[in-house]
Amino acid sequence: MLDGAHETEMPRGLLTVPDRDDDWSEFDPPGIWTARAGRRNSREKFAAGLRGLKHAIRGDSSFFAHGYRGILIAMTATLLGVSPWAWCLLVIAACMVLLSELTHSAIDTLARAVGDPEAPPFRMAREIAAACVLVAAFGSGAVTVVVLTLKFGELLGWWH
Repeated sequence: MLDGAHETEMPRGLLTVPDRDDDWSEFDPPGIWTARAGRRNSREKFAAGLRGLKHAIRGDSSFFAHGYRGILIAMTATLLGVSPWAWCLLVIAACMVLLSELTHSAIDTLARAVGDPEAPPFRMAREIAAACVLVAAFGSGAVTVVVLTLKFGELLGWWH
């Protein structure tokens, strides 16, 4: 073991859940006809989504890197003339990367807002979110390579 390091009783990677001292039975469930506070219509939800997207893009430079790569992939796919099904795969792969990046940005923002983002529980959550982006990026890269290689090979007559 390293100097200064000590064993913990908790297995690595697991977080303890704090005990609750309140009794759930003392809370009455809401009635059937109880109005829900804070309900938003579709326009308000759409506006909130756009604001969230704006905050994420302005707050993290990774979106620009993904956007740059996405534009290069779209230009290449256009020049090669990929099929509509191939475009569907490319769009789904790009959305998968953007969704994972948005999730990472939300978790990172929460960790910074709640406390020290380098505290072990927050660091672990941020690393898991980064792993989500990594998996999505590798999956998207694999889809992109397959789609573009198949079309490029078809244009060069490698297979019919």
